[in-house]
Amino acid sequence: MKKQLATLLVVLFLLSAALAQPQEKLPRTLLPLKLLQDIINEANGELALQNEIFLTGVNRNRKAEEYSSGYFETRFILEKLKEYGYDEYQIVDLPVRGQSTWDAEEAELWVVEPVKKKIADLKEIATVLCSGSASAEVTTELVDVGPGFSDDHYKDKDLNGKIALVYGSPEMARRLAVEKYGAVGLIGCSSSHPEFDRDQIGWSSIRVGPKDKPTFAFMVSERTYFDLKMALERKTKIVVKARVKTQQVPYKEEMAVGLIKGTDKAAEELVLTAHLFEGFAKQGANDDASGCVAILEAGRVIKKMIADGTIPPLRRSIRFLFVPEISGTRAYLQKYPDIARRFFANLNEDMVGEALVKNLSAFRLETTPYSLPTYLNDVVASFVDWMGVSQRLSQDLGWKDYAVLSPGGSRDPFYYTIYRFSGGSDHIVFIDGSVKIPAVMFICWPDMWYHTSGDLPDKSDSTQLKRVVTLTVASALFLANAGPEEAGAILNEVSSRGLGRLGEEKGRAVEMLLKAEANNLSLARKEAINIVEQAILREKEALASARFFAGSGREFATLLEAKLKSLDQMKAAWLAELETIYRQVGLRLKVKPEKLVLTSDEVRLSKIVPVRKPAASEGEPWAVMMRLREMNLQLSPLIYRAEFELRNFIDGKKSILEIRNAASAEYEPLPLLDVEKYFQALEKAGMIELKKK
Repeated sequence: MKKQLATLLVVLFLLSAALAQPQEKLPRTLLPLKLLQDIINEANGELALQNEIFLTGVNRNRKAEEYSSGYFETRFILEKLKEYGYDEYQIVDLPVRGQSTWDAEEAELWVVEPVKKKIADLKEIATVLCSGSASAEVTTELVDVGPGFSDDHYKDKDLNGKIALVYGSPEMARRLAVEKYGAVGLIGCSSSHPEFDRDQIGWSSIRVGPKDKPTFAFMVSERTYFDLKMALERKTKIVVKARVKTQQVPYKEEMAVGLIKGTDKAAEELVLTAHLFEGFAKQGANDDASGCVAILEAGRVIKKMIADGTIPPLRRSIRFLFVPEISGTRAYLQKYPDIARRFFANLNEDMVGEALVKNLSAFRLETTPYSLPTYLNDVVASFVDWMGVSQRLSQDLGWKDYAVLSPGGSRDPFYYTIYRFSGGSDHIVFIDGSVKIPAVMFICWPDMWYHTSGDLPDKSDSTQLKRVVTLTVASALFLANAGPEEAGAILNEVSSRGLGRLGEEKGRAVEMLLKAEANNLSLARKEAINIVEQAILREKEALASARFFAGSGREFATLLEAKLKSLDQMKAAWLAELETIYRQVGLRLKVKPEKLVLTSDEVRLSKIVPVRKPAASEGEPWAVMMRLREMNLQLSPLIYRAEFELRNFIDGKKSILEIRNAASAEYEPLPLLDVEKYFQALEKAGMIELKKK
């Protein structure tokens, strides 16, 4: 009996010890767990994947009649918008950039000597022919020119009347190979991850102007390229035959639009975007049919939940734009300025459906840049964090009710990251300083088949799509319905997450001082102070942005005032700490403390304010970059890296010095006089006016 009692006591002790261990919990969310579970139950990753397969199941060459009668992709989306019960749906015509567009009809590439072998065929893989290629039928020798972008690559080589074999983009070699050395065509090899898949074929284009020689370019896989190259290096004569038939056809630009109407705040719209087109020649399954089917499915889920009585009708409206990438989004905002003024936030989805393990990838929430601090980052991040932790706990600690899995999908972990702004998709249209609508992006990166023939639905995962749809619906429901009560929760979310951001920035500032040398300690001190000051300013703006949901109630104003005051106190304490560190480092380096003063250039540029002209809102970021490069400006590479943000900070109030400081905190310290030269170039280009205070 004593033995049994002793055993029982041991068991009870071990059990109590186990129960006393801290149990990991799900992070807090801005929606009740029951509602999140309702969303999970309704979100259908299989249906989203089926729609992706219908859109991009094969590499197909577009039929010529589509260009004028309307595109398969927009008609498919329109029919689904109708089927899923969206309140409004339409196809919108957009301005075209010319009278006609390029279309490929036929293209084949053969080796005819030393053996006959077909190495490329448009009917098999549409990406083998570069868009912009001209019709041709030639049989000639192949000459290897390596990368082909330098005259050195053509030394002692006869290209006249021959075809150049290029390791890289054909366009990079075209001007020399064709225009200078007389080649009649090119064969290129350039894909995103040849180390992962040697048989993927990257898609590319050549940009032949009216004064350039008509030519053509094929793309081949790395395996095919090296087979040809090795034969040439063995002095084997290779003769190839190229047959290309292309044409210019009248065309239209169009997009699909869906709307779920709100009730009492219907005129305020959340806008979801995904690009249905990236040019006409190639549409990828992941890039970006996955984003299109994800937001399409999110709308279906919301309408179904409303119809079933699971949720009430939305307060605010949600608009869904299926666009030609970037150009279509910009054109829509310009065509419908009254609708654009209703947008209060954007969620852009680009390349979201890939199987994470298969693609060596991770899901990424890309936040706004420093020029646009906003509640939106933290609202969406709260759901992303919940998804990441819940999927791990659902496997480890029994949270199986919250496992987001699709019947035919993977059991991949939800690898994810919350990442800083990098651009490259439709959200940049909203973030642009002339528009300033908060916008974040969902994306999976890296992508092992990015912009290649391998971007097909077999790389996608219905589980990943279900998770993305769940995140989209959760974020959209919260944002569409949030009011004064939710504004307080948003303040708490922004404030708590902001502490993490502030800690990172303070760490940067301190490190800058600790690593300074005697000759740059004063400069490091100034930049460290700037980092802290800019960080506090951004967090204040992010907190204040929640006013959108607060209404006129005094409670929110009181909470906001308290949080802003707390940030001011933190700023004062941190600046005092930086000053102490500065003096301690100075003692170590034997540098006497200096008074913090502005230089003469800083004083001068604190009185000059860039003011945006209407033309500044018309150019795509890379178009602006090209205009600047044409001016042959001799600027630090850092300026070009920060160029988009330097323009975004233009608000008609900030001086050149203030803009330089804001962008320097985001990137690295920017040379002030180069920033001035950059703004002078923008003024010369007619995009801004420089005014004195």
